[in-house]
Amino acid sequence: MSQRGVVTTLLSVSRRLAGIVLGVALAAGILVPERTVLGQGAPIKIGTVFAVTGPASSLGKPEKDTATMLQAQLAAAGGVGGRPVQIITYDSETDPTKALLLMKKAVTEDNVTAVVGGTTSPESQAMADYAMQADIPFMSVAASTTLSVPSRAWVFQMPQRNSIAAAKAVEYLAAIHARTFAFLYRNDDFGQDGLVALRTYGGQRGMAIVDAEPFAATDTDLSAQVARARVKNPDAMVVWSTPPTASIAAKDIRQLGMRVPIVESHGIANKAFIQLAGPAAEGVVFPSGKLLIAGQLPADDPQKALLLRYAKDFEAANHYTANTFGGHAWDGLTMLLDAIRHVGPDKARIRDYVEHVRGFIGTGGVFTMSPQDHNGLSTRDMALIVIRHGDWSLWK
Repeated sequence: MSQRGVVTTLLSVSRRLAGIVLGVALAAGILVPERTVLGQGAPIKIGTVFAVTGPASSLGKPEKDTATMLQAQLAAAGGVGGRPVQIITYDSETDPTKALLLMKKAVTEDNVTAVVGGTTSPESQAMADYAMQADIPFMSVAASTTLSVPSRAWVFQMPQRNSIAAAKAVEYLAAIHARTFAFLYRNDDFGQDGLVALRTYGGQRGMAIVDAEPFAATDTDLSAQVARARVKNPDAMVVWSTPPTASIAAKDIRQLGMRVPIVESHGIANKAFIQLAGPAAEGVVFPSGKLLIAGQLPADDPQKALLLRYAKDFEAANHYTANTFGGHAWDGLTMLLDAIRHVGPDKARIRDYVEHVRGFIGTGGVFTMSPQDHNGLSTRDMALIVIRHGDWSLWK
């Protein structure tokens, strides 16, 4: 175990003995510094911009609720290094233009030290461009590969990016011996990026996309796209979107009589997909971080304890089931807090610290950043999950 891991364990034990249960961030030693670098002073401000309402609200609400939970834990812990931390939350309404304006407000009016957010890839792209202009650390919670490839100095990515998820999805397609598949995708940065990745990794395995069908994030009927794909007789249907359109696609595939396997993206890793898709969710396979199946992980998995604790704390605070999207917000915020704990609230020093994070255990995986890799995750940080009887199971 590393020196940091030993210190983390000792801190966690001591707090439990003292009867202080402040959640997984405290148990990980993130909210209580190994050494104080800040002293007293005005609150350190972190901005968060999430799609709390709008089409992506099933992702953005748990992100916002995670930030609220962490704010309460920070207040109970006395902040970081004896200095209070204020997490300021904004609702982008799933609008890239509004997300950008809110980030500018956070930076220029509220004087935040860093920003976490950008629920959807179009939102995050606009925010990432501004982060580069403003020289402010930005922890994106969206998955488009182009957010961090090539790496941009001030932009870091918390979810497994699309290219990683696509490679994991192709592992499943290869395991079931699919040679062809149709690809239905949301026609924006997220879906288009998924198309490129699936074509690349599928091609490397000798698979062919026999039909590619775009749709809008606001579409309520995808039967025409499904009907065109059905004519090509694919071995599998792959859908790259988030609820509600991801659920609509699954329903239309089954309602049009297709019985081939359905593979979806990591954008469906919340119960909203199952609720909206109904019986059509049964048997759907998708790549995801390990939070959803934390209880099924072996005891020696390095993420297991953290995942179980985050899920327990989240559900106690919010009265609904935790999902990977709230986890992305947790990763971005706690990584920033870890940086502040070590180097203080200086933007450039925070950026440098995050860029060299190694072995940081988060909900999305074990992050190892570098100047060339501002995501720090790989297919090892993902699992293939199948939906059975309205719940998640590890696909084997």
